[in-house]
Amino acid sequence: MDETIQKWNHEFNIQNPDSEPTIFLLLKDYLDSFNSHKANHIVDEQNRIIINERVAEKSSILKGELDNKSEEVSELSEEVKHLTSKCNDLYTELDSVKLNKTLEIDKAVKQAVSAKEEIIQLLKGDKEKLASESTEWKEIISNFTKDNTCSSQKLGEIGEKEFLKVLQSSSSPWESVDVTNQKGHSGDFIVNYKDKKYIIDVKNWSSDIRGEEVRKLARDIEDRSCDGGAIISLKEGVGILDPVKNQKVKQCVQRITVQGKSISLISNASLLEQDFINSVLLELLYCESTSDNNTMLTHNCRREIRKSIMAMEKDIESDRISFNKKITKKQNDLQNLKTTLKELINGFDDLSDDDSPKQKNRLFAKEMRKKLEEDGHIEESKLKGNSLKTKYNELYAHD
Repeated sequence: MDETIQKWNHEFNIQNPDSEPTIFLLLKDYLDSFNSHKANHIVDEQNRIIINERVAEKSSILKGELDNKSEEVSELSEEVKHLTSKCNDLYTELDSVKLNKTLEIDKAVKQAVSAKEEIIQLLKGDKEKLASESTEWKEIISNFTKDNTCSSQKLGEIGEKEFLKVLQSSSSPWESVDVTNQKGHSGDFIVNYKDKKYIIDVKNWSSDIRGEEVRKLARDIEDRSCDGGAIISLKEGVGILDPVKNQKVKQCVQRITVQGKSISLISNASLLEQDFINSVLLELLYCESTSDNNTMLTHNCRREIRKSIMAMEKDIESDRISFNKKITKKQNDLQNLKTTLKELINGFDDLSDDDSPKQKNRLFAKEMRKKLEEDGHIEESKLKGNSLKTKYNELYAHD
């Protein structure tokens, strides 16, 4: 105690008893300072406690938001994986479609080219055969035309002989061919096909065949009880007169009716191939539908084949254009899907049209769990991610 008093006396220079008021004031100031410091310390401690409480409360809120954000990130990651998988599937499907369509187009093109080459070769063969036969006819007719000692009767016999080869060729459809040039009112030949008979009259004239010859053939058909007939003009440029119209028939191949009888007229026969002559005769004389395997291609058939080739080429080009349009559409759809994926990753929601219902606000997982717990769905509130969202939508889809 004495030591303490001495320290005080020495510190504050307390020597004179008269200095007691000064000491009192000093001690009073010290006490006031101590009390003020003590009060400030208490306030600081109280503030620290309040700050800690606020920090804890804010941390809890932030932690909840962080958990919600984490769940959202997890959900978006799953959506990204799903969309990425869908994109990969679309890429695979697109590659498969491209490959299949390319193979189909290549195959169709190859088949079309192959068929076209076969038709071209067939037409070339027919053309060469026609040219050869035409040359033979021209040589025969020319040789006998130049011979001044050769009579018209002799020319007719030569023409009949050569035309008989046509009617009896290997590709001929006729069941039988009877030579009747020595019989009256019978023409030059009578051909039979499916219980029907037709008179064939061959003319190797140098001038146009008169209409009276056509009328004579009609009378012969009536006398011989035949089903029809035909007049064949062999020489090039020699036509046949229509007895009804009294004018030259314009078409090389034509069928007319004279005195109630069907008569077929064929001009320039020397320029036509054997198969074509037999085919045309059969079509003109025998009007019923036939599927005879021996009937060869006519000029009309060839023209139709050429049209088919051109139509096939147009179809191939149309399919190619259509395929390119489909590919372009697929690429546009894929680009739109990529754009949607980027918007989802960046946190944007797709907006509906003005006249469609607005999308509901997104709920956080914490709010979903709170709602489930309040309604007594304790087990469901423990779910996470898509499972939680799916269950929540099932329970509150009607809200």
